[in-house]
Amino acid sequence: MNREVLEAGGIDVQGALDRMMGNEKLLARLLGKFLDDTSFSRLETALAEHDADAAFGAAHTLKGVAGNLSVATVYELAERQCDLLRAGSLDDAAALMPRLGDAYRAAQDAIRAGV
Repeated sequence: MNREVLEAGGIDVQGALDRMMGNEKLLARLLGKFLDDTSFSRLETALAEHDADAAFGAAHTLKGVAGNLSVATVYELAERQCDLLRAGSLDDAAALMPRLGDAYRAAQDAIRAGV
């Protein structure tokens, strides 16, 4: 596991390992599952369709997955998405997608390269 690569992708490796009692194999396996998670694509679709309820559900799931794995940048932006959607600011939530997309892709790339 290449910690530097993972951390450059916005992942708090030590925080994740602390949560997993130092088990690097478990972290590697769960980070691999992050690559298969569909919440980001469901969020994109929901926002494109102006479906606030579905967008909130997808953002909340993404926030949970990212938080549990210490994918910190994605977590912070997904949390902001949830706050905006909860407040009824669908347009502001949609405007945040480029930043969230960049963070999400950076995390995916780091996982592919660092695990």
